[in-house]
Amino acid sequence: MADDNNLYESFNRNLKHYANLLIQTNSNQIFWDIVLLTSGNLHQKSLYERQIRRKLEKNEIPNLADPQGIQIGSGGSTLLAMKFLDDTYGSILKQKKVLLIHAGGYSTRLPHVSASGKIFMKIPIERNWIELFDLKLIIYLELINYLKDGTVFLTSSDTIELMSLNAKETSLQTSIYNTPFVALAHPSTLQIGTTHGVYKIQDDCQDDILLPKDQGSFIKICKEYLHKPSIEFMRNHNGIIHLDNGGYEFVYTDSTYFFDYNILKIFLKILDEIQPLTYELEAWSDFLSTKFTNRIITQEISTLEKAQLTILKELYSLENPKLNVLILNNSKFYHMGTMFEYLNECCINPQFKGIVKFTSEESLDKKTSNNGNICMINSHINENTVLFEEFAPIILDNIKVHKTFAEEDKKVIIGGWSILSNIELNTSNLMSKEIRIPNHICMFTLHLKILNQKIFSTFNNEEGFVTFIFGINDDMKAKYSFDSLIIYKNILVHKIIHSQYYKCKNLQEQLPPKLALWNAPIFPMTKTKEQSIKLAIQMLEKIEKAKYIIENNIIEKDMEIYEKDILKENYEIIIFTSLKMSVEIMEIL
Repeated sequence: MADDNNLYESFNRNLKHYANLLIQTNSNQIFWDIVLLTSGNLHQKSLYERQIRRKLEKNEIPNLADPQGIQIGSGGSTLLAMKFLDDTYGSILKQKKVLLIHAGGYSTRLPHVSASGKIFMKIPIERNWIELFDLKLIIYLELINYLKDGTVFLTSSDTIELMSLNAKETSLQTSIYNTPFVALAHPSTLQIGTTHGVYKIQDDCQDDILLPKDQGSFIKICKEYLHKPSIEFMRNHNGIIHLDNGGYEFVYTDSTYFFDYNILKIFLKILDEIQPLTYELEAWSDFLSTKFTNRIITQEISTLEKAQLTILKELYSLENPKLNVLILNNSKFYHMGTMFEYLNECCINPQFKGIVKFTSEESLDKKTSNNGNICMINSHINENTVLFEEFAPIILDNIKVHKTFAEEDKKVIIGGWSILSNIELNTSNLMSKEIRIPNHICMFTLHLKILNQKIFSTFNNEEGFVTFIFGINDDMKAKYSFDSLIIYKNILVHKIIHSQYYKCKNLQEQLPPKLALWNAPIFPMTKTKEQSIKLAIQMLEKIEKAKYIIENNIIEKDMEIYEKDILKENYEIIIFTSLKMSVEIMEIL
């Protein structure tokens, strides 16, 4: 129901505003006074600080780590962030506008950005690209004008909220100023509602839905917040499903929220009452729920449930009995939390591509394909060497493919629904005439330095490269015994791993009884990027042969065809590592 042209105009205004902020050293334009980025632990905090220093050389952005070794969730991080702000700024916060971005945790569902963090993932925009962190700073610029001093605006690290507010409605700003706690509500399909929070609006807003787009934002009272309700539940309860002016069903879903200084003080009171934080709280379902719905309250309740009751009692007291929502009928909400969502929004979704005005073909060096679903970011390929699966989404991030005149007959074929990042291929080094990257692959290279760790004591401070391969449909945290661990849906890992792995007796002895792709040390770290990528290609070839064997029901004794290493070169493998080990105990270079 959103007007894409209106959203584009709003986005473009914010983009120009942000560009002006970057070039003006003494600007009177409104911006956040404080930007606070949370992280999962001290190691991730250090990584974020390095990236922020790279992006904003002289500006300080507070970056807060969760307690080491304790999972407290986004809700716990929110409470600790409020304490950090209060301890650091005190009553000065009454004159500040704060942007709080929850970016803690490693993204196992977007493994190619696990090392850098989802908040720094690349988003295609205007025939170029931008990091999501910068995009967050841009898309809220119009909203800042409506917020009073002392406001904290809370958002997650993997969402994009495009919105156009009432440019002609001064009453909206008055409403926002007088409302202490406001959650943003976006029109979404019922299917999206099943994976997000859904608002049940107290009074009928059907007439408001039909208003012109420049009057499509207003404050309403939320009767109930529903966390990931089923479609059946939504259909069986009145006041949840609405109809747009085309007669299509939709629901209002959650995204971000903001609150004033008085609510911040309530959060501090809650923290005092529920400490110590030894459990996970959720910044949306636990703070936006106005009812305690877990089960019938008895004397036998858990520590977590006691905390949830405390939150409910303090946030929705007699002084503030209701949750208010800012209805944004002229808005779009995009989630970038999985590989599928990332591919879909960047490569397929015409509305998203239209609003940010990204045209994939125009970013190709020589229009290598008529397929408009290829997204190339900072990549250079040879159109006569690389072939793409037709009409399938593909993201190439920092991909280089070189060829020599003598190697013109060699081809690299990239399958659809794939994400490739930081990969460099020289056809003169390819062993076969054709290299095939299968469909549904996420492949990326990391440059790493081994820090002082007991587990790698022999190799401390050594640098190397690791190229990781996962299927985009793989469950990265599903645990199996090593002999049962699978990759790319149904390929046994122990059948395709490099043979040198079995010489690492110490490594095998230290393995836990159950492993997941996230923490299985099955990827070789080599001295050079070229060797790392060659070994990854070898693994891909084994996967392709394994798929052929499985699909054609070849008997067990013939399966050794893909157990042996295809490339006979000797590689200097430093260690075998996992993605978890790489991002938690190594330095990303």
